[in-house]
Parts: sequence; structure tokens; C-alpha cells
Amino acid sequence: MYSKCGEGAGLLKRIQDEGNNCSIYIEERDYANIYDGILEKTDYPEVGDVVIFDSSGLGTKADSLKDSGFKVFGASRFHDKLENNREFGLRFMLDHGIMIPETCSFEDFKEGIKFIKDNPDKKFVFKPSGKNIPTKLTYSSSDAEDLIIYMNFVSEHFGKEIDSFVLQEFIEGHPISTEYWVGKKGYIKPINHTIEVKKFMNDDIGPSTGCSGNIVWQGEENSILAAILGNVEETLINEEYIGPIDINCIVSKEGIFGLEWTPRFGLDAMPSLLQLIDGDVGKIIFDLASGLSPKMELTNCLSGGVRVTIPPYPIEPDNLKQVQKNSPNIGIPIRGLENCEQNCYFYEVMMKNDLLVHSSGTGVIACISDLGSTIKECFEYPYEVLFDCKIPDKQFRTDLDEILQEMYDEVKETLDVYMDA
Repeated sequence: MYSKCGEGAGLLKRIQDEGNNCSIYIEERDYANIYDGILEKTDYPEVGDVVIFDSSGLGTKADSLKDSGFKVFGASRFHDKLENNREFGLRFMLDHGIMIPETCSFEDFKEGIKFIKDNPDKKFVFKPSGKNIPTKLTYSSSDAEDLIIYMNFVSEHFGKEIDSFVLQEFIEGHPISTEYWVGKKGYIKPINHTIEVKKFMNDDIGPSTGCSGNIVWQGEENSILAAILGNVEETLINEEYIGPIDINCIVSKEGIFGLEWTPRFGLDAMPSLLQLIDGDVGKIIFDLASGLSPKMELTNCLSGGVRVTIPPYPIEPDNLKQVQKNSPNIGIPIRGLENCEQNCYFYEVMMKNDLLVHSSGTGVIACISDLGSTIKECFEYPYEVLFDCKIPDKQFRTDLDEILQEMYDEVKETLDVYMDA
């Protein structure tokens, strides 16, 4: 695995547990001790290896390895362009018959603010593009004045890091993500869906995070969401796209609108999906990277996941060393998760003196997930584990079973209208 900050190490551990020889290279040296004592570390792949990429922004390296004869899964320059260039991603939707909300692109904050003033009765979402900008900068405003004040703040403090941004009309509806895994010959079935909660604290209070909790389940191949994602399959084949492809949509009574692409593993969608995959995920990835079309068998139920963290998370630092100086967390013991490894997707951990501890990082410990026939059932075991485990200053949402049930019911109710039509 070639990783930027080690987020995919838990997937590689699953593949190692399936009986494969695995090693990982972590590009960012500040995160290099993640999975010490758990996975073998390497500086460069060996000839014949399958190389898995776990994040965007590594497409140039991925294409270089592919040109050198390696089997590559999960990254390319096209992957990067689809996710990191919002304008390209949205145009890609339009070019393939996928509706999007009214969206305008800007490179100048003054022009963006003028546009808001010219459209005072519309509600917009601010979405910036740039390298390593914080997730929390995406902002759904309450009104024009609120957004203008916020954009002035962002311009002052983050303007140099933001290459461009879009202002996208807010659509009242329900978010859902839809994913296929893609090989040389196109999609392998089945499709899967994710609904996730992003806000850090209960009742959707606090900053947005990558994911605080989610549910994942197998979708229906004859659904309208499968048809929407099916629109881009031929282009992905022509682009020699290998890896997961996910589209995030808003489902509303006015239609289904595409918002953004996730051409990589979703975090924490992937940990919850791993609970559903019946069989060797390493074999699936090997076959896809080799140009084959394997089958993916998913358990026919729901999978729910809870993210557990410690301070200073949810900080997204430019300088991790400075964060560790002000809020040190390396070596904090993680006890109580040793006997539920099958349900734990670990992030920033390492083994030290035979004890699982937090490695370097911002404080992301794990996603704890389980299967269930109902959403409530999915979260019974993760919550039992999280309330009992001994991790100093542990942080996790305790209302996910309730809020995700409500979100799931709303999405299903709206989608049923399209199925009936």
C-alpha cells in the first residue's frame, strides 16, 4: 500500500489477515509510525506487487508505477482530477446526464461575494478546492449575510491555500452516497450505499468531520441511483479507471442532484463496507488490478459504524509536530478493543511494549462497526464496546442509531417515489 497518511492501513491489515504478504509505505513522515509493530514498512514496492493507493492526490505516482508494470488499484491522475477539481467533477456529471444544483465557480472572493449580493434570496453552500485545506471550510449558510461574513473570514485566513471555490445552491433533501468498484471491464456488482453523519457532536452540533458515523448496505441494481452511476461506466473504462467510484447525491422531490465524487475509499464508509464483504477482499483487489472481473459477495443486511477519537481531533493541522507539542497524544494506551478486532478498523495506532497505543496523528483511533437487520441492532455492539473500553478522553457520538434511522427512513421514502414512477 502506498499511502499519504496511513488511513488505509486497516484495509491492508485485513488483507494480511487473509494470508497475504503485505507492506506499507507512508509518504508523510510525521505519520510514519502508524501501524508500527502491526504491518511491515517499506520504502518502495517490489516487482510483481499489487500496489493499493488509499487516498487522492497520489495519481502521478500511481500512473508512474502502472507504466513501470505494477498492478495498481485506487489512484490515477484522472482519479485526482475527478475529486480535487470541483469544476471538472461537476462538468463530468453534466456531460453524463447527471443533474447538479445551480453552481458557479470562482477564483476571486470579491466576485463570489458580488454574486451572492446579486442573488440575496438564494441559499448557497460554499465549497473550496485546494491542497490540504480543512474539511470544515465547506459551509452551508443560513442566508446571504451569513455566507458573506463567513467568506470574508475564509479569505483572510485561508485565501492563499484555496485555488478556487464554488457556490452551489442549497437543495432541500437527503444525502446518500452510491458506490461501485471498477475494473478494466467496468463495474463489478453489487452496488452499495452509504448514509453518514458528519457533525462532530450529538444533535449535529460542532464542526463537520470526515465522518462521525454511518450505515452501509447493498443496493438494488435496478434503482435510479444505479442508473445514475451507470451513466459514467463507459467513460471510466476508457480512462482505465481501477478502484472505487462513489457519487454523493441529494435525493429530493424535485429530483436527484449530484454533488461530488469520491474516487477512492470512503472513510469511514470503507470500514463499514468491509463488515459486509463475505470473502477475501485482497483477492477482489488483486483480480481487479489484474484486469479480471471478480465477484463481490455482500451480506444482505446493514452495517453501522461509529468513529472514536481523542483530542486534539477534529483539528486538521498544517504542522503536526506543533500540534503534538501543544496537545501530545502519542503513546496514549488503547485498552478494551483487543478482543473485538474483527469489528475495529484502526487508524492511528501502533504496538509499543506489547500494548496498543495511539501513534502520531490528530487523534483518530478507530471505526467500530457491526452488522444488523435493523439500524438499532447495528449500533448495539459498537456502543457496548465503546462505553466499556479504556481510552483516556475518548470521543464519539451516542445518538447515531437514532439520527441515522431518521435519515435512512427519509431517503428510502423519497427513493420509493422514483421506484413507483
